[in-house]
Amino acid sequence: MITGTAPSGLRYAVERSGRAAACCALSISCGTRSEKGFPAGTAHFTEHAIFRGTKRHSASYISSCLDRLGGELNAYTTKEEIVIHATVLKEDIGKAARLLFELATEPSFPDAEIETERGVILDEIISYKDTPADDVYDAFEGLLFKGTDLETPILGTTASVKRITPAMLRRFVSENFLPERMAFTLVADIDEAKMEKQILKLDRNVFPQNH
Repeated sequence: MITGTAPSGLRYAVERSGRAAACCALSISCGTRSEKGFPAGTAHFTEHAIFRGTKRHSASYISSCLDRLGGELNAYTTKEEIVIHATVLKEDIGKAARLLFELATEPSFPDAEIETERGVILDEIISYKDTPADDVYDAFEGLLFKGTDLETPILGTTASVKRITPAMLRRFVSENFLPERMAFTLVADIDEAKMEKQILKLDRNVFPQNH
């Protein structure tokens, strides 16, 4: 394994595997605990909304981009981070990596798409309420972390999610999606030194102002 920090402040780790499938993930240190000054659920809403379009591509392109390659693209939010990850054949790992960084650095948050995603998240909150085990766990965490930045539920509440605007999402990204708060990991059947070189080149292209 090779680990390091790129000139932008992006941390990275690469490891060679003997499998045909390659995996990469971009972890951003800004989960629920980073929502001070924002409605509860903003981090989770941001994770959903970055797939709704970038300055370069539409939501439909993003949703089908890796599917056409036989790969998978997904993301999740925790109390402490947002993670965007992809699995593809090793030959396509460069395309997957570029897409992850595009989602994180160039989201457009179009109004119509945001309203669609708001409905998806509100339905998700309702589904949690209909699942006692999940509802009890959220209530337990609320009590366990009461009075701290970890108190609020990851999904937010129906009322808080309705208050989130595209402008808030843009501000959340501008304040938190910074290279020094990101970590990129890559596992593929590729020489580790070559993978490191690809990451450093990607870093120069994505964050040229830091070089």
